[in-house]
Amino acid sequence: MPSPARPTLVHTLVTHAATRGDQTAYEYLHDDGRVDSLTYRELLARATKVAPRLRADSGNKGPALLLYPPGLDFVVAVWACFLAGVPAVPAYPPIFGSTDRIAARFTRMLEDSRAGTLLADPDVLGLFTAGMSPESMPRVLTLDDADNDGDATADGSPDADVLAGLLRTAAAPEDPALIQYTSGSTGQPKGVVLEHRNLLANIRAITDVFKLDETARVVSWLPPYHDMGLIGFILTPVHGAFPVRLMSPVHFLKNPLAWLRQISELGITHTGGPNFAYDLCDRRAASADLTGLDLSTWRLAFNGAEPIRPATLRRFADRFAPHGFRPEAFLPCYGLAEATLIVTGHHWTGPDDGVDEDGRVDCGPVIDGHTLVLVDPDTGTPVPEGAEGEIWISGPSISDGYWNSTGTTAGELFGVLDGTRRLRTGDLGRLRDGHLTVTGRRKDVLIQNGVNHHAHDLCTAATEDNPAVRPTAAAFAGSDDEVVIAVEVADRNPDTAALAADIRTRVLTATGVRVHTVVLCPPRTIPRTTSGKVQHSLARTRHLEGSLGGTAVTATPVTATAEDTELLTLFLSSLFAAVCQVPSCGPDETLAAMGGDSLRAAEIAAVAEDALTLEVRVEDVLRAQTPRELTTRLARRWADHDMPYADAMERVRTLMSRE
Repeated sequence: MPSPARPTLVHTLVTHAATRGDQTAYEYLHDDGRVDSLTYRELLARATKVAPRLRADSGNKGPALLLYPPGLDFVVAVWACFLAGVPAVPAYPPIFGSTDRIAARFTRMLEDSRAGTLLADPDVLGLFTAGMSPESMPRVLTLDDADNDGDATADGSPDADVLAGLLRTAAAPEDPALIQYTSGSTGQPKGVVLEHRNLLANIRAITDVFKLDETARVVSWLPPYHDMGLIGFILTPVHGAFPVRLMSPVHFLKNPLAWLRQISELGITHTGGPNFAYDLCDRRAASADLTGLDLSTWRLAFNGAEPIRPATLRRFADRFAPHGFRPEAFLPCYGLAEATLIVTGHHWTGPDDGVDEDGRVDCGPVIDGHTLVLVDPDTGTPVPEGAEGEIWISGPSISDGYWNSTGTTAGELFGVLDGTRRLRTGDLGRLRDGHLTVTGRRKDVLIQNGVNHHAHDLCTAATEDNPAVRPTAAAFAGSDDEVVIAVEVADRNPDTAALAADIRTRVLTATGVRVHTVVLCPPRTIPRTTSGKVQHSLARTRHLEGSLGGTAVTATPVTATAEDTELLTLFLSSLFAAVCQVPSCGPDETLAAMGGDSLRAAEIAAVAEDALTLEVRVEDVLRAQTPRELTTRLARRWADHDMPYADAMERVRTLMSRE
């Protein structure tokens, strides 16, 4: 069958089925060790049986929403949608969390996507739709229905006439292929529309960066419902004509070393996951028997989807070096669903060259055919080399927007620079010599004492090398803009006061940020996106609503003694007098009465802050007007920031004794 002038992944699959039909395309490892498999011919035959029914059911009524547990049925469902020219909307089954919460998300996705068909596993479907009326649901189609409809040829090939009919009206490269719903655990969901050409462009980039060819052997435990697991490990292998073994994410979480055993037993060359996966393997390996583990074939271990921690890379490399792992196999990368998957990536060059002065990992240059610029999000102008800015990208991998244009306005999602429409990622970073380091999320920036702090820096400080907590934390501003950090605890019965104090100390020492409230949460409480990123803003919403769970430990304000108060008031009275150039100032004498103005107030604040090395705001001086009232305000502010009042008073005593 000749290749079309403008091919899609469908035509790649058809070609493989014709030229290498008996080659294994996919394997699925069950928790009990059983392995299912599909050849290219079998995959195409099963998908071809489903596609005509899917096209007839959907018509112009919208995409198909997929409800399957991890496994080969899900893979067949995705390819059936591609063959039918019907956009696929993968949905998470309830094995990944609260059934009620995921069911609510499913309902919102169903409403927003306006799906014409539910292509579903009957058991999973029953969990979601038990309380729904038939009138409120799209038409339901199962793979079993389609398998019982038609016959394949004697050698298992798809029906030639059916396949030819599908290809005559196949989707064009600019037609939607996937709708990836991001986050959406509360509020309005957002479905990223990926066209067939977006998929091909990004898969070619992945192939180039990862140096994939037909000799590659890959394994994945990543959830197949989102960009990294779906595009990276279900679509890319078919494009590259190499086999992939899939396993359940739950299998990995229960036994992360099973992933490493698969690498060892199969001679895996390419696999990876988010930073937490490497942390989890390192911790489990500490007390495990690793006899026979051989990781010497592993030549690419990508790390992406969440902040990459240099300490994690070092610990993992040290732990598994005796088993053949090489640190240069690490490939830090950056990407997002709105850009299909990958945006930047390159092999790690080690802690000397691959980590900047702030401890952030170099994620490499932008993929070929794309441009990446860092822009001041407020002015829309590029920032200088080395300065922090919002990451804007353009190129053939970039989505054209959200399904039904819901969730985000065009101005929030795209910006125009030098006449080119670019995706506004909402992520912040720095560029040096064309290489990107990601510094955080624009919406996850906390401000204390006029200084910007990235939420994940606080989380790293709280959790790194801390055996009392899990490597999951969220930092956000509380109701009065105080800093709150939520962490998942490792011990079921921690000493809450001691643990909260330890976390405050760790964060203060590492970042200079004073934490007002520490929320000690049970495991798997802090919300993440579908790709595993911690949702700081959603954690804040739940904390303020009282639905985050856990125990909140708030810093106890320190009460000043009368003697301390008088001492600080005396110091400030003398400072008022000196700045206003008057012989003396009483504790209740106002700044205005001494001829002081906003400039004098600014000078009083600056001198006091410099002398005490504690924050003194100009607005506090202006509002207080008198030394006594300023004493009250400063004492309250320092206590709110967990500043030991005794330390402040010791500094005042030292100054007064010198006087």
